[in-house]
Amino acid sequence: MSVRGGAATLGGLAIAALLLAGCASEPKPTPTPTGSETPTPTATPTPTVAAPDPADVTTWVISGAGFGPVSRGAAYPGVAEPLTAFELAPVDEGCPRLSTLSPVGDSSDAAALLLIVSEAGDAVEDVWVSGSPDASGALPLAPRTAEGIGLGSSTDELTAAYPELQQIAQVSAEAFGYAVGDEERGWIDFIVVEDVVTSIGSSAEPRAPKEFCG
Repeated sequence: MSVRGGAATLGGLAIAALLLAGCASEPKPTPTPTGSETPTPTATPTPTVAAPDPADVTTWVISGAGFGPVSRGAAYPGVAEPLTAFELAPVDEGCPRLSTLSPVGDSSDAAALLLIVSEAGDAVEDVWVSGSPDASGALPLAPRTAEGIGLGSSTDELTAAYPELQQIAQVSAEAFGYAVGDEERGWIDFIVVEDVVTSIGSSAEPRAPKEFCG
């Protein structure tokens, strides 16, 4: 091989090496994601709410619309027909608009509900439950609100659950009436005695009655 030929060959190899080095140093282009590669958002499943058990008041939720299966506006006395664990009875002849829905049999530890019937006597107007701890401190089984407020809840728990709570009456020296809701949804009423919830009602307007008959 001649000197000139060798130089040319070496020159060609040097150029090729430089070209390869240049190619190696160039960054690889980042692939652009196509429309098919865009991640599809995953739908969040909607939690299911179990239907209330007609025989178990602890599964009933108190709202402005009523107490579980005992809805305001429901036909009376037909509202009690599916509630076979309870007995419907008038309170007193002198209070024709008041009836109790009292537990029987295995539900005897449950609190009785007070139903206020319409003047026509054909529909449930308001629903109430009342109860206090017995000598052992135990409370009767009773429905609760969706926020967990029930008989025996404290004033602090009540106000924490409902920042929009309104005090609507002073029933006695140590008893106060509160309510939360509106005309569209109805109202949940609470009577608190010595900082403990002793009565809860569902009504069309805020109420804190000292007595229901009269």
